[in-house]
Parts: sequence; structure tokens; C-alpha cells
Amino acid sequence: MDKLLSVFVCLSQVSFELVDLNDNDPRFAADHMRIYVSEGSLPGASLSLQPAQDIDSPVNGVSEYRLVDDTSTSCGGHAPFDIRVERNAGNSHDVRLILQSPGLDREACQLYRLVVVASDAGTPARSASLVVDVVVTDVNDHRPVLERTVYETEISENTQPAVYGQALVSVKATDADDGDNGLVRYRLSTRSASQFGQLFGVDEQTGAVKLLQPVDYETLPPGGVVVLEVIAQDSGTSPVMATVRIRVRDLNDNAPSLTVESQFGDQDIFHVAENCANGTLIAHVTVSDADAGDNGLVECRLQRHNGVRIPVVTRRVMLL
Repeated sequence: MDKLLSVFVCLSQVSFELVDLNDNDPRFAADHMRIYVSEGSLPGASLSLQPAQDIDSPVNGVSEYRLVDDTSTSCGGHAPFDIRVERNAGNSHDVRLILQSPGLDREACQLYRLVVVASDAGTPARSASLVVDVVVTDVNDHRPVLERTVYETEISENTQPAVYGQALVSVKATDADDGDNGLVRYRLSTRSASQFGQLFGVDEQTGAVKLLQPVDYETLPPGGVVVLEVIAQDSGTSPVMATVRIRVRDLNDNAPSLTVESQFGDQDIFHVAENCANGTLIAHVTVSDADAGDNGLVECRLQRHNGVRIPVVTRRVMLL
């Protein structure tokens, strides 16, 4: 009888637990980012940041964020931001910068450089850094500032514009705002444009006041002084005004005008009775000159007196 060989095999199940080591650093998608905030932002405004990732298990994953201010030396103070972190579903994080106070002024500080440090929960902890440049964008919160409020110059009447080149004077204003907000444009006021716009103009970009055509002194206000109001304005609604005084020198460019009247009305021939007494009135002679000052003084004399006397008079209007 054959012997029956029986073999018994014993099987057992062994379980292994894989223990994670904290052998990976947290990582940001980039080591540097730039974000923008308006200088008119109110406290509580938030700026979203990219969170850090860690491929280690959650127990060794990212657990903490902290903010390092690196702007105190460049802006003379601390950045008015804090960091806020909220944990989302799936163990991810929502990381934001929060504006703490209405202290943003682009003209005082245009850029805040912050460093966000993400640390994991391992022992020892590993960390990664993200440099965040917060750029403060401009709000049109400054008016133009005039270099001077009053400008004065002097020209002669009837002078051609080319003699004075490009400008009689140049009104200058600066604006602390940035870009288009700081771009200053110049123009005559409505009143000045109505009164003198045909004689004088202002370059919109440079503020140069130009002579457009010769000036006739006799058509100007008394004293021959032209007062222009030049408006300097940025893209906002708060213009500033400079006064430009242009004194026009009078030239002797007008001949005297003469009118002769007799006591019997205007005549070309005046009749005088013989043997009339000395001092008898023959005619009224009226002389005027449109020029000013010494240029308007007139001296009268007879070319052929034929026994008729006339006193020497140097007045603008004379009655003889």
C-alpha cells in the first residue's frame, strides 16, 4: 500500500505601516510676486497671496505663516499690513494680506517689500519664503503747485510775434501725482480768452505765453497793461491760477488830428473884418493825438501868420 504524503502549508498576514519623515521643504509656486493696491484703499482691504505646498503628509504639512516687514529702511516706517490665514477643505490655506490702517500714500512710499515665511509642522520645522512687492498705485489726490503766482513782462506795441521767439513768459506748475494724474495742462481763463485771446495764447503742454499778433496800445485798457489769467490743471477738478501782467510800451504811431471851426460853423475860408481889434476870435482849432504820455503831446504853430497870433500850447486837446 502506497504511503500518502500530506503537506500542510501555514500562511500568515503581516501589515506594515509606512511612517512619513519630514524630509521635504514647503514650496511656493514662485519665490517672488508683485501685487498692486490703490493708495485710496480703506482699512480691511485684502490682497490674495499664493499659499505654500508641502508634499509630506498632513502631519508634517504647512502649519504656519508669518510676515516679515522689509520696508522700514526704504519708507521710513513699517508697512501697514498684517497676514491672515484660513484653512480650507482639503487642508489647503487661504492666505491674504490685510490693510491695517489708511496710511497708504504713494508720494511717501511707492513700494512695500514683505517676506512671507511658511513653516511646516515637522520637528525640526522646515520653511520656505516668498518675497511680496506691494506696489501702491496713484490716486489723483494732489493739486498742481505753481512755481510762481504772478509773472510780469514788457513788450512794445506793433511788434511782430517772431521778435519774441517762442514765449513771453512760461507759467510752470508741478504735480506730485503719478502718470496721467500728474500731467498738468495750461489754458487761458474764459475771461482772458474772451478779452485777449486773439492777441495772446498759452501752450497747453508747456505753459508758454505767446504773442499771436501785434498789439495796438490804443485799444488796450488804460495804462496799456494786459492781465492774463492762466489756468493750470491736472486730470482732476481743482485747477490753480497764475496771473500774467504784460505791460505794452506805447509807440508814437498816431499822427495828430486837427479840427478847425469858425463861429459861423465849419468853413474852408474864414472872413475877418478889417480893422478888427487885436485878440478878436477867428476860429476854434482842436488838436488830439491817440498816443499816450509824451507821444500824445502836441505843439501847434502857424506856418504863415500874416499878422495872426497863436500861443504855443503843448496840450493833447487845444482850443485857440
